Amino acid sequence: MKTVMISGGENAIPAEYLQQIRNAGIELECKECLGEDAVVEFAADAELIWMFGPNKGLTGNALKRLPKCRGIFRSGSGLDALPCAEARELGIAVLNTPESIAECVAEHAVSLLFALIRQIPQYDARVRKGFEWGKTPGLNWHITGRTLGLVGYGRIARHVEEMVKGFHMNVIHYDPFTPDSMELDELLAQSDYVSLHCPLTDETRNLIDARRLKLMKKNALLVNTSRGPVVDENALAAAIADGTIGGAALDVMVDEPPQLDNPLFKLDNVIITPHVAAFSADFEKNFWSCSAKKVIDFFSK
Repeated sequence: MKTVMISGGENAIPAEYLQQIRNAGIELECKECLGEDAVVEFAADAELIWMFGPNKGLTGNALKRLPKCRGIFRSGSGLDALPCAEARELGIAVLNTPESIAECVAEHAVSLLFALIRQIPQYDARVRKGFEWGKTPGLNWHITGRTLGLVGYGRIARHVEEMVKGFHMNVIHYDPFTPDSMELDELLAQSDYVSLHCPLTDETRNLIDARRLKLMKKNALLVNTSRGPVVDENALAAAIADGTIGGAALDVMVDEPPQLDNPLFKLDNVIITPHVAAFSADFEKNFWSCSAKKVIDFFSK
């Protein structure tokens, strides 16, 4: 029972979780591998390859060179950095830990939505510039009773739905893997606010494009805490600039970090945070405890 961590040395993993894994009788070796040959050499006799964050060395071709590999595991939510198609062809399990960050990402998505609806960053900036008290322009949005459309209906989206219940929002959802899901175009047309929670795949890349943005209500707001390329950023910037939709809040971008000449930066009604939705005071505990459990569970089946 051998696992290799290819994203860093032993100091990258808190000691208590290293010990949990080894106490379960699992051999664990850790080393940062920066290329395909390095991964193949280091993982030659490993049954499980573990990583966090992208690793360009873990390719489909590398998997073909690792006959003992039975699973690849990325700590965290996204699978777009893993060679999933090749793994399926080879009968190799693909693992992740979306449960470790789901609640936190949902909190951030709701926070972004409410900040955008209530224009909190914009008002803060105006106050700091000497904005006159009492001359408040009317807001175009309200929370209670409005319709929130969730694109993707997994753990994070369901947490979001639970969190907004107290505001009596009408929550609808689109997910091709959920039997009672509505069509995406219908959801976009009905929603006052749309929050994206889908993985990045060939099918979801540029899922929200110019055509779909035009289906949304005139003052609709878009929140994205999934993956940047799910949204066509140029189309989004144009839609906000010309009033097709009301604004957007993004924790993820197509390029990370984004170029400073990104047209979204020029728009007042856009909030951008630096891909931090998963982080909180509980991040380390949740991230590593779920990861250690996933490794142990893999060998207990």
